[in-house]
Amino acid sequence: MSEIWKHARVLRGLYRRLAAALGESGCPRIATFRLGVGWLDETGAAAAHRRSRPRRLLHGLPGGRGGERTALFKCIVGAIADPTRATVLGLFDQTDTLVAAVTFLPEWITPDKHYEHYIHLTFPTE
Repeated sequence: MSEIWKHARVLRGLYRRLAAALGESGCPRIATFRLGVGWLDETGAAAAHRRSRPRRLLHGLPGGRGGERTALFKCIVGAIADPTRATVLGLFDQTDTLVAAVTFLPEWITPDKHYEHYIHLTFPTE
C-alpha cells in the first residue's frame, strides 16, 4: 500500500456553496473524489476539459475529518484495470461542485497497488 500526502487548494466553489448554505441550502460536504489528467479550472465549477473529468473507475467516496481550520480526507484508489496516469485529484460536494483540488506532476496508478491519497485542506482565518 502506498500512502501519498498532498495539500489541496480550496477553490471558490466551496466558498460559493458556504455562502448559499447561510441562506437556504444545506451545508456542503465532501461526497466524492475524482482522479484524472488535465488542467484545473479554478472557478470551482468543473474541470477544464473533458479529459480532466476522470473516468468512472477513478472516483470514490472519501473518508474525512475536520478541525478548527483544517480538514483531512483519505481517498483510496485500488480497483483499476490498466495503468493510468493522473495529474489532478478533485474533491466534490453533494451537488457535484468541485470544491478543492490538488494538481501534481504525472503519476502512474497501477493495478497491482493500493493507493491511499491523504488530502489536506487549510482554511484561511480571515
